[in-house]
Amino acid sequence: MRFPVLILAGTVVCAAGLSAPGCRSANDASLETLEYAKSTISLDSEPAARLIDANRVEVDGTATNHDKFQHDVYFTATLWDANGAAVGAATGKLEDWPAGHHGAYKLVGDTKSPKWARVSVVVSNVKEHVRGQTED
Repeated sequence: MRFPVLILAGTVVCAAGLSAPGCRSANDASLETLEYAKSTISLDSEPAARLIDANRVEVDGTATNHDKFQHDVYFTATLWDANGAAVGAATGKLEDWPAGHHGAYKLVGDTKSPKWARVSVVVSNVKEHVRGQTED
């Protein structure tokens, strides 16, 4: 008789707001915050930038989705001159990027100068399976 009482008690706890961690589903998107989802994406290579037109730039690199969820991952690259001033930017995304996958990104944007000293890339947003972020 004690076993059915424990099952009933566990069911009541789960039904009362899913307060027990064991009651949550692995598909519960509310477990993912934006900052946590961003932290699970690693930038694996140095970004490489090149001009594709007079003021159009393309930035390539690789990254890995270490999360347990598929995501739409948005990247932003900034091109910096030798004085540390931003002279260009490029954006792009990996859409429906599976959990655990390594992939190449290609970002496209504009530059004010055909000469830059360095390029930096950040994960600017993550959507899909993230609390407060809609799916594309």
